[in-house]
Amino acid sequence: MQIDEQFLQSLLYEEESVELDVKRDQYRFVSATDEEKSELLKDILSFANAWRRSDAFIMIGVEDIKGGKDIVVGISENLDDAALQQFINSKTQRPITFSYRNISLEGKTIGLIHIPVQRRPFFLIKNYGKIEKQIVYIRRGTSTAKADPEEIARMGSSSSQVAGFPELEVFFGDPHNRTRLSEIPVIHSLVLIIPDKKSILDYVPPGKDRLGLQIFVNINQDYYRELASYAQISRMVSPLFLAINNLSEITAHDLRLEIKIPGESESVVAMDGYGFPDVPKGQTNLLVNRFVGPPPQYEITVRKMGSKWLAQARINKVQPKSTFWIEAPLYLGALVSRDVELDIAVFGDNLPEPHHEKLIVRIEAEKRQVDLKGIVSLERERTLANI
Repeated sequence: MQIDEQFLQSLLYEEESVELDVKRDQYRFVSATDEEKSELLKDILSFANAWRRSDAFIMIGVEDIKGGKDIVVGISENLDDAALQQFINSKTQRPITFSYRNISLEGKTIGLIHIPVQRRPFFLIKNYGKIEKQIVYIRRGTSTAKADPEEIARMGSSSSQVAGFPELEVFFGDPHNRTRLSEIPVIHSLVLIIPDKKSILDYVPPGKDRLGLQIFVNINQDYYRELASYAQISRMVSPLFLAINNLSEITAHDLRLEIKIPGESESVVAMDGYGFPDVPKGQTNLLVNRFVGPPPQYEITVRKMGSKWLAQARINKVQPKSTFWIEAPLYLGALVSRDVELDIAVFGDNLPEPHHEKLIVRIEAEKRQVDLKGIVSLERERTLANI
């Protein structure tokens, strides 16, 4: 959906409904109490649960004029989309797809919350402010109410509010156990400060093999240097696995997944299986018949695009009411502790427009200076953990 000035001007002439709300004043969020912040949370919940066939919008900094064009008054305080994503989706039983942006309209800045049509219902897992847990709040006309049990059951059985198109969601999960991660994933980045490569000695094996056939063994003199590089990369990044769920009764065909990851100031590191290094070896036995097959093919590729990382994956199709698990990981890490927002878009042959979603990853970074002995110790820990 193209959200430009012409579209926003058209919203100014519409009456408030299950698809539109206008607020003169900005929501209380920064330094606000739980009761104050729950007003914003309740509005997003009620719009996400509403019975509607098109996207919903909350315009902030706009005065409602009954029977006429609304007046743009503007806002003086801007909100941060990443902070809102983290706040809302840390409290619901599964993520709500929405976005917040600050937009210039008629020479003033307004806030716009965009809530696409998506699978329902949504509710809180714990009481927060004025909102009760496990209660489904729903927008009815211009007011908010609690949905009744029959209505909630209809929400769960409804495949899609928009007939004729697949309804998708993207989430983090475990492809081996086929389980969804219900909370914001937390990954750990160990940022190793390693010795200069020139100061690392050549590798010398501890002794000849028991048959004394050292002539048939190939010694890798760069083993310690390669081990230092491997430890530095493998300890900084952690694997994340994504899945695409088709909630509708219509097959989604020829999907292309694009993930934009911020990489400003080089603080965030992303890579795919092609970039993740192999475990180095100190020596190889030339008597062992070693067949080197074709390189592996990974479902996700990652490359740097300006100040961002761009991860891409292609999926042939996702059957109705099924989940496609991307079994190749996206590796992610950071030099400093931070929350990283993944801006996800899914394109498809039979999608009327791209499906957009935002997921948040929390990275806890730790810096540690190590010498060669410390590097070898870390590698020994990794080997024992994989046994």
